[in-house]
Amino acid sequence: KFWIYLSGMHASYSTLIALQILGSACLVWSTARAAADGLAGSCDAAGEIALDSEGHLVLADCHNTTTLGFMLAKLEQLNSVVAAQGSLIQQQQQVIHRMLEHDCSAVRGSGLPNHIALTTAGTVVYCDMEHDGGGWTLVAVSSDDGQDTWTWANRFYFSSDTTTFGSLSNLNRDFKSSALHEVLFRDILFVHAPSGVWASYHNVSNGTVSLGTFIGNTGMQCYVNKTGFPMTAGTLNAANTLLCDASTDLFFNALDGEGELLGVRCHDGHNAFGPCWNARHTASPATANGCPWDDPGYAASLGPAAPDSGSGSGEYGLPDPRGYGFTTPAVGFGQAAGLNTGASGSGENNMRVFVR
Repeated sequence: KFWIYLSGMHASYSTLIALQILGSACLVWSTARAAADGLAGSCDAAGEIALDSEGHLVLADCHNTTTLGFMLAKLEQLNSVVAAQGSLIQQQQQVIHRMLEHDCSAVRGSGLPNHIALTTAGTVVYCDMEHDGGGWTLVAVSSDDGQDTWTWANRFYFSSDTTTFGSLSNLNRDFKSSALHEVLFRDILFVHAPSGVWASYHNVSNGTVSLGTFIGNTGMQCYVNKTGFPMTAGTLNAANTLLCDASTDLFFNALDGEGELLGVRCHDGHNAFGPCWNARHTASPATANGCPWDDPGYAASLGPAAPDSGSGSGEYGLPDPRGYGFTTPAVGFGQAAGLNTGASGSGENNMRVFVR
């Protein structure tokens, strides 16, 4: 653990910020620790750098410490004090930049690795820097982990319900960040595990609403004979899969279309809520109850599937006693594309959802 204190004692202004850097990954903002160390009212003799009684490095100054420029200048001074730490100083500077932004898009193209950061809203977020230019903020994980979290009864987790759950330390389990309701987005990214297959979609929104608000505003939709948001980049390949029309298009809140059985009609059946794809389930023959849009909640959603009198109330409408062939969660496009090779119920099959 490496502690840096930035303290300011200007006449009518007395504040102290403590940043705890865990390696180069985790940032926690704490004011309590500073008070506990009794540093809030003192400057060292030089007004520069000192160590407290526990060996924590202190930056003290009796002038203005509220600007980013001051913080970065003081961090530069640490080069002569902790030269053995090598690149740690540069990483800490970048952490300061990250802390002062709203989401991971602030460090898009920075060359940083995947990391955890603290936003100005006080939200600890996971940043994906590997896919499609980086700068992606994780908002949700839908996992085949044996839990029934993303159910139809809980479908508004994707829109108006601000409940959060899960942990950044266990991202193969169901997870939801408050960033789903806080980060204003344009683009959305899906990364499947264990395959590593990913798909990004640009300009899904105009950057003025969060994903939660966007999904809520979309309402239930009949997509028969309609196209969705085209994939901008990624490794998802719809050829020779159960994805209808070999399409990787992204949709939201799809009504059940019953495939060729009902033709162009939709009805309020086994609907999907939240992100979904157009796929037929494995039990559907090619000529009936298949494409387009047969049982989208079961076939290619992230969990919320409207149940009927014969289906279950769990994620994807499981368990399914009707003999339709549903036995395992779809995990987005994972089942339709033949990617769910992990052990069922173990969390190995999961989908991470990011925005920027």
